[in-house]
Amino acid sequence: MEVMYTDINRLPQGSLEKYSIDLELGGDNDFELQMNVRNHCMSAGCIWYVENEEYGGIVDDVKVDTDKSKVYYSGRSWRGIMEKKVIGPDTGKDYLTVSGDANDILALLIKRCDLVDLFVVPDSSGIQISSYQFPRYIDFYSGIVKMLSSAGAKLKITYDDKESCVNISAIPISDLSEKYEYSDDYGMKIIIEKKKGGTNHLICLGAGELAARTVIDLYVGKNGEITEKQAYFGEYEIAEIYDYGNSGSSSELKEKGIEKLKELKSSDSVSASFQKLDVDIGDIVGGRNRATGIVLKEPITKEIVKIKNGIETITYKVGEE
Repeated sequence: MEVMYTDINRLPQGSLEKYSIDLELGGDNDFELQMNVRNHCMSAGCIWYVENEEYGGIVDDVKVDTDKSKVYYSGRSWRGIMEKKVIGPDTGKDYLTVSGDANDILALLIKRCDLVDLFVVPDSSGIQISSYQFPRYIDFYSGIVKMLSSAGAKLKITYDDKESCVNISAIPISDLSEKYEYSDDYGMKIIIEKKKGGTNHLICLGAGELAARTVIDLYVGKNGEITEKQAYFGEYEIAEIYDYGNSGSSSELKEKGIEKLKELKSSDSVSASFQKLDVDIGDIVGGRNRATGIVLKEPITKEIVKIKNGIETITYKVGEE
């Protein structure tokens, strides 16, 4: 794998030599790249990338350690650049609501976020978004991931060396749970965690005082879905209170409560390290352990990439942390 870099004007300068990179996608969406100070070649504003892959980002900080003769470059991945932009409603509007082809919406949002000099979107995805309402203020990356997920889609990102731009588009989520099942059958080192101790009843307190206060009860169903019907009782009910007194309406209280309960509810996870697979963040894969009988089927939520002198190692995180 050849890792390239540019100057601050995004003009290619060649490939990196004798380096190591830690890149996180879907989590912190950042990176650290280090090399011997004798090979120092970048400054803030430069970018590094792998052609036709998502791997890459923009350098924000440079640190030199003279004792170790090391230089460290850190910054945002392409997802991290989007994460540091905010989607808000138009002036005088309560929410931003969008409809149409997913790629057309991505292009619109990129323009709103002033990222047209770096990100390019193809004309059409064939994926339709119908009246999707963004939360009042949400970071660009989280907003589009949630929007696309609602339509069974994910974000595809690659760097185009010829055009010096990042291509992003919406494509369908793939269920690869039968093709890719993390299992100790093949001698893989895997970590599987099956959780049942998360919150399954969230009491959402909205505007008003005492008996006049708005109260909405949200529950986690047996299959992990969020509903208004209780599924766990007695010692199996795990309840918490969510105080959102400045909610403007019952619908806003419910929306925020659902977001909160998604954070608090039980979630399964599995991780494994191996060579790169043909998967993206958002795709569904499986996990199995014969000794315990645990079987999971969850979306990929994070990808941790380590590249050292052209050799990559990838850890995929499945489910929530």
